[in-house]
This record gives sequence, structure tokens and C-alpha cells, in this order.
Amino acid sequence: MKKYLACTVALAIPLLVAAPSFAQTASGSAPTATSSLPPGAAATPPERVEAASPASGAAKLSAADKAFVTKAAEGGLAEVQMAQLAQQKTQTDDVKQFAQHMIDDHTPNNEALAKLAAAKGLTPPAMPSPTQQKMIGRLQGLDGGKFDKTYIAGQVKAHAAMLKAFQAEAKGGKDADLKAFAAQTVPTIEQHLTMAQGLEKPAAKS
Repeated sequence: MKKYLACTVALAIPLLVAAPSFAQTASGSAPTATSSLPPGAAATPPERVEAASPASGAAKLSAADKAFVTKAAEGGLAEVQMAQLAQQKTQTDDVKQFAQHMIDDHTPNNEALAKLAAAKGLTPPAMPSPTQQKMIGRLQGLDGGKFDKTYIAGQVKAHAAMLKAFQAEAKGGKDADLKAFAAQTVPTIEQHLTMAQGLEKPAAKS
């Protein structure tokens, strides 16, 4: 009898010792969904960050800022096209040099405005306004002194109007980037206007 009890106790002890080990294995075999994440990761779900689209930037621009982009883009394109035509038509060195100056200044300025407009979600005009296109067509039919007189008179008028538009944007623009662009361009337009005014009288006499 004593021998039987001793055997029974001897068999029970290993089972009691193994029970906790079995329980740990069972619980460890069913990992929770957060066991592979760093501590605290499950408690704070990642936030969705949506990048602002260019279209949303355009919606924030004021009507005046959008109108400025359109006018500046059309004017810049017209300046380059008229200057290229002047290079072919004029026989006056001063007018030819002035036209080259317009190409050299307005081409990079047009590119800078196009990039800025794209960043704001705007697509600027790809060609001059209908009125400006009509003027270009008129110049195509002129030669010699008549071309010079009409071209320079148009340059004085166009740069005077453009100067007002850029000054207005530089002073009262709502978008900081467009406002800065306008302010930086004002001195160039002033210089162009002065140059055109200096050529207007000689061209009128020819």
C-alpha cells in the first residue's frame, strides 16, 4: 500500500510542474493582433495625410489674382511674338535691339509665371488675347517706317497698361507669391516703357 501511494505521488508531481508550462505555451500560441507592433502603436492609429492638390490651391486664389495671371501671361506672350516679328520686319537698328531686349526679358519671365501659376493650380493662357492677336496680324501687313511707328506706339501703350496691372498686384495682391513676382517684375516693365517712349518720337518722324 505504501508502495502504491509513493508511485501515485511520484506521478502527480511531474504533472503539477508541467501544468504551468503547458498553460504558458497555450497562451503564447495565440498572439494578439498587436504583438508584432511597437508598444503604444495600436493605441494611436496613424492619421491620414492628404496632400493638397493644385486645384485646391487655385480655389484659394482671389478673382483678382487669377485675372492678373491671365493678363500677365497674355501680355508676355504677345511681347515675345511681336518682338520676333519686329526682328524680321524692321530695318532700324534701335528698334531691332529693343525687340531683342523684349525677347530676352519676357521669355524667362513668361516661363517663371507659367511655373508659378502651375504651382497654384492654374493653367495660364497659351497665346495672346484676341485683341493682341489682332495687333500682331496688323503688324504682319506693315513694313519699314510704318511698321516701326505702329510697333513702338503699341509697345508704349502695352507697357503702360501692364505696368499698372503689375503695380496693382504688387500692392494689393492676396497671394504672397504672385504679389512678390509682380513686385520683382515692375522695374523691368518700367525700363521697357522708358525704352519704348524713347523710340516713339524717332519712329514717328520716319
